[in-house]
Amino acid sequence: MFPAISRSLAASGLSRAVAAIFLFALIFGVTGIVRADDDDEKPKNLKVLDTTISHDDLINLMDQFTVALGVKCGFCHARTEGPNGRDWDWASDKMPAKLTARDMLRLTNAINGDYLAKMNDLDTPRVRVECVTCHRGQSVPVLIQDLLKRAYTSGGFKALDSVYRDLRGHYYGSHTFDFGDPMLVHLAMELSEESDSTALQILALNREFNQKSAFNEWATGQIYLELKDTVEAVTSLEKAVAIDSTYYRAIRSLDMLRGRMKR
Repeated sequence: MFPAISRSLAASGLSRAVAAIFLFALIFGVTGIVRADDDDEKPKNLKVLDTTISHDDLINLMDQFTVALGVKCGFCHARTEGPNGRDWDWASDKMPAKLTARDMLRLTNAINGDYLAKMNDLDTPRVRVECVTCHRGQSVPVLIQDLLKRAYTSGGFKALDSVYRDLRGHYYGSHTFDFGDPMLVHLAMELSEESDSTALQILALNREFNQKSAFNEWATGQIYLELKDTVEAVTSLEKAVAIDSTYYRAIRSLDMLRGRMKR
């Protein structure tokens, strides 16, 4: 349903050093690996990374990208046709993902070198765009709201609800997906253009996990207003104000609605 994400190097069953070496080959198209006991064996087929990179820097990069993409060697590299099936054909460009990885590295280099480096009002140290900026542990970066919309399109709210709970069970507390209450509120408001009842179901799902969200209660009130259910709209807006007595948007909506009811 969604790409599996490795949260730590330990989960791969490899030591940090070995996992990092394999990942470097995956990302940058290395066909030969620098080993601590063999300085004569240099990386081959490096088309983006500086060929003078030191062994320590190479290891550090491998470590970073292991976490960033959550992938293994087979994502970009093909195995050899040898009898044991455990060797890798590092020189091969057979896998399309290997070529894509090079293009993505060129892209991040351009952003950091051609754009961010020329901006004068950035904080120090300067922010750099890295693979983890977008991927966040996914081989193919995708936002949770996009996954939920795909689920809704294929199977309605029941599928959306199932995918949300599944993702939350696997990734809550990580940096991969946003489980904050605004995400589901915005999704509910977007889908309300198709179905107000679906929007209310999404907001109810949000309330289950974010019970103190004034934003969620305000949005619920807006949906009830669309349905011309004034009583439920007032109830929802009152809940929003009870949660946050300074929430101006809910206060204003509630005052306007009460004034309309007195006429």
